[in-house]
Formats: sequence, C-alpha cells, structure tokens
Amino acid sequence: MPTSIDTTANFAHPRHRGYRVPNQYSAATSDDLATLGTRQRITVHNARLLNPAPTLATHGFELVRAPTIVDLMDTEAVQSAFYGECRDLLRRVTGAGEVRGGAHEYRTGFGGEKGPRGVKPTPNGSGGAYAQGIHSDMSAAVEDRFAGLIPDDRHFESINIWRSADGGTIRMMPLAVCASPSVKPDDIVFGDGQNTGNIRQYMKVVDQRLIHGAHQRWYYFPDMTPDEVLLFRQYDTRKEALNLRTVFHTAVADPTTAP
Repeated sequence: MPTSIDTTANFAHPRHRGYRVPNQYSAATSDDLATLGTRQRITVHNARLLNPAPTLATHGFELVRAPTIVDLMDTEAVQSAFYGECRDLLRRVTGAGEVRGGAHEYRTGFGGEKGPRGVKPTPNGSGGAYAQGIHSDMSAAVEDRFAGLIPDDRHFESINIWRSADGGTIRMMPLAVCASPSVKPDDIVFGDGQNTGNIRQYMKVVDQRLIHGAHQRWYYFPDMTPDEVLLFRQYDTRKEALNLRTVFHTAVADPTTAP
C-alpha cells in the first residue's frame, strides 16, 4: 500500500486572489479562459495510515463502514431507500437531531461514448464527468438558498457522502481531500459555478476555489471498497474560520493504477 502518490491538480490561478473567479462559460477571451486555473504538482498522502484516523472534527473528512443492500445504480431505489440509510448514517456519526437529504449524482468518467467529452451516461442524467478542478460546492451564499428551510436560530452542516456505486472497489481517479486546518483563509477565492446535466440543470451557484500553497495537506483513501463511505464537509455554519467551514476536493489521476 503506497504511503502517498504524486500527481497534478487544477487550482485557481493566483491572479484571482481577492477577486471572484468568473464562470468558464462567460470567459471573454481565450486568455481569460486559460488563466481561470493552473495545474500544480501535489503529493496526496494515504489517509489510511494516519493514526489516529482522520475525523470530521479533526480534518473535515472521515472514512466509515456503511454496507448497503440498495442497488445504487437504480436511481429510484436510491431515492426511496438509500436516502434513508444516509440519514441514519449521519445521525450516527454526527449526533445530529435532524437530517435531511439532497440530490445525488454519479461520476462515471470517460468511456469514448458519444456526447460531451465522451462521458459515460449516468442512471439519472447527472453530469458524469470526473470533477478535476479543486473546489468546494458551497459558500456562504448557500445560507440564502436554504432560507425558509432552516430556522433562523439553528446552525446547519452539509456533508457529502461519497462511495462506489457499481459494487466495485475504487481503483482509478480517487477523490483527494484537503485537510481543512492546512488551508489558509487567504488561499480561498469565490467563483461562479454552474451545474450541468439533468440534476440541478444549469443552476448557477457561488462556490469556492483554492489557490495552491505548499502548506496544504492532501489525502486520499486508496482502494475504497463498496462497504466504505467517505464523508466530507461541504459547509458548516458553526465554524467561524473560513477555512474550517469546508473541505476542498478533486478527483486525481493515480499513477499507481494499472492501465
């Protein structure tokens, strides 16, 4: 089992420090598009070797065992049964008194099929492509989006549940997560995002991007089995420090993966 892998990841360009990163679809010139991001080499450490193991409280992410009997490629079964499993899981791990579910998406990658960039079709029409730009899906703007759903006197935390959906071990394009305490608030910039696919189609969002820093500490869990689930924080209103409110993440190419 490797102690780490060396790979590359797509960060926000430093020119955007202190500014808002425009949407890639609205870049005025090719130069604007080319300088939205910059690829940097990073070392991604094997989180399985950490002792004690990382938790939502210490790192912003946590690996837990959570077997399921639901066919996760059956999107109707996911909504009718798996969402309930997810709510129970989060109650158990976090102790939350109330848990609500959101949408689910699939990452099926590229398979040479017809369509944008040859992305494989997904069971529910979600985008499907591996998310290879470092990001956090939520920012403080989500508080306005949730207005009316959560009482004004209550905090909330959004947690992503990431796992294998096809019953196989995850061996390629693992998800890399950055330990939130290793991020400096000055590394964070906001960006105009836009969801594609049939899930939340073309919904515009304000997300967060990350400028590269040597102090940032990246981790992954190699060979995640179908019974393992990676939980990571998307947004937490209880955290005062900007860097602790979220966990930046991206899919990365694992050079140790057999072709």
